[in-house]
Amino acid sequence: MTRSLPSRPVVPRPLSRRGFLWGTFGLAAAGAAGGVLTGCSSDSTADAGTDPSATPSAGGRLRLGAAGAATETLNVLTATAITDYISIHALHDPMVSLAGDDIELRLAESIEPNADATEFTIRLRPDVTFHDGRPCTADDVRYSLAALADPEQSPNFSQYYADLDAANLTVVDARTLRLPLHRPRADFVEGGLATFSFVFPDGTSGDQWESGIGTGPFRLASGTGDGRLLERNPDYWDGTAMLDEVDIVAIADAETRLNALRGGEIDYAHAVSAAGAAGVENDAALTIVRGGAANSQALTFEMNTGLPPFDDPDVRLAMKLLVDRQALIDTVLFGQGVVGNDIVGHDLVGFNSDLAQREHDVERARALLSGAGVSEVTLRVAELAPGLTDAADLLVEQAAEAGLTVTVESADPATYFADFETLMSTPFQAIPWVNRPAATHIAAFTGSAGGFNVTGVGGEEYDGLLTRMQATVDPDDRQAALDEIQAYLWEHGGDLVWGYAEQLDAVAAGVDGLRYSQSIPLLDQVTMA
Repeated sequence: MTRSLPSRPVVPRPLSRRGFLWGTFGLAAAGAAGGVLTGCSSDSTADAGTDPSATPSAGGRLRLGAAGAATETLNVLTATAITDYISIHALHDPMVSLAGDDIELRLAESIEPNADATEFTIRLRPDVTFHDGRPCTADDVRYSLAALADPEQSPNFSQYYADLDAANLTVVDARTLRLPLHRPRADFVEGGLATFSFVFPDGTSGDQWESGIGTGPFRLASGTGDGRLLERNPDYWDGTAMLDEVDIVAIADAETRLNALRGGEIDYAHAVSAAGAAGVENDAALTIVRGGAANSQALTFEMNTGLPPFDDPDVRLAMKLLVDRQALIDTVLFGQGVVGNDIVGHDLVGFNSDLAQREHDVERARALLSGAGVSEVTLRVAELAPGLTDAADLLVEQAAEAGLTVTVESADPATYFADFETLMSTPFQAIPWVNRPAATHIAAFTGSAGGFNVTGVGGEEYDGLLTRMQATVDPDDRQAALDEIQAYLWEHGGDLVWGYAEQLDAVAAGVDGLRYSQSIPLLDQVTMA
């Protein structure tokens, strides 16, 4: 049995249950000055993934299996495991979140830029409290943003806040905070805040992280070495969660997670493989939930343009030509995917759909490689997403047709992103990126200041294009600049995006109400029969 999440529009949305949803370019929709993002609570619309005709049943314990890591933590600033992210999304609230390709206000009641997008003013919702009863105030937001912007404290997320003048954040009153920037960033909401802006209590540090104290719909009941038990927060500001408890268990392998679901050990297997999903398609006791474009992964072979042999544009082009993308989709994803075109953000707002689809041309690839004198490369891969290792093995076969020997070097998925130095210095590696809107992805993953710029694309020309786009307030002009950037990346970049695989989760019959943000499940509206 299969259930797909409804597709989401790519324009600003009206009031819905979770608040006013602001399209990705909505900040400047009113013109150069005075654009205000505002929100309020409403219950008028059913959430994605929920059958509006069904009568929800409150209560119960959801047993959820997801990939863990060698070291798990509730430290918002350093977490890397999927189990950690699922827990953090249940325990904490962000100021704003990315819901499909819409911006959804959460703890922020409004966000207002000044005329040239060098300062943003955030107004918080009233009467929000942390799990220990303390009010959530602008001081907590100031502390949270300053910590998120600090590379020493927040190596995973500080790149989103590189342009935030964290030393000069100004608390106006208990609910109002001014955020000055180092340069104009008309895209600061979608390129920074919406990506990761969780709020935690002022002064949180050290062992205090493991208490999980936030403002979220669940609070921490207990934690062990391989899982956590969360319980409903009865004082949640946005209406209490439907479930009584969520038991999050670390299960590293996708097939093992699916088998645990089939055996009745868990109720929800997060991130199953396409092969596994196909195998249970007709099982009436299970449902495969498909996340759609906004909750999919861009599956890539990443080439570092600053390291040989990929500092040669002919070698990069050869790699993009020799890959048979459709064969990868058909074999690795069992046909359940979309062919990629070397740009992240497919089917989301801001994507440049006018770019020509990259063709499969083995003979031209062979000639380019021969001319460059390149006959072998090493690909680093870990099973960071189901099927990534299989994709690497198929690439070996495809590259051989063009006279290139690819040696696969296996890595540990539990520590892959924690080893940042290796991540940034590897010439060729397989990485699945969250399929975020183009402007959101480009802000952090490209350019000389991009914290996760594993392809090394940058330099004076590209950085100039990026700076101009980010400073442009008019939405039409900004889209034109974004199109130009994507064209540059398609032509010169190191991203070989061979396909898109939508999030595939498996749940027991009767589990409903799943929603996602950047492929992470949101559990507050989940119900069980």
